[in-house]
Amino acid sequence: MANNKVTIYIHNQRYRFLAEENEDYLQQCADIVNKEMDNAMDGNTLSITDGAVLAAMNVADKYCKERLVSDNLRAQLKQALDENARLAKEMSEMKREARKATKEKAKAKREAKVEAKAEAEGKAEEAQPSPAETQEAQTEEST
Repeated sequence: MANNKVTIYIHNQRYRFLAEENEDYLQQCADIVNKEMDNAMDGNTLSITDGAVLAAMNVADKYCKERLVSDNLRAQLKQALDENARLAKEMSEMKREARKATKEKAKAKREAKVEAKAEAEGKAEEAQPSPAETQEAQTEEST
């Protein structure tokens, strides 16, 4: 962990920090505090302490509202991810059923071909006279 020694000015007072964050980040934070302090002190005859408390309450208010928005977004994201998982599972099941139906269709088609072939062979056998019928036909022709 790198510790950075940073000097920041908040409401014209110098503060020294030893922090893991870099100076730019700390300066951004100080800029927010300074803005809130200026807003709190503007037109008011507050002490620095009262101004700091009012600024802190304003920052805390913004933080809490942003946290609610963030929590809401997280809940929406979780709901969307859950729905996505449900739909992926449903799609997987539908693909499985489609593969099963395709296999059943192919099997039915093969069975239909076998039945058609057997039926055609049966009709061909019926069309050919039996040996007894052939002999009768030959006897009738000779008479």
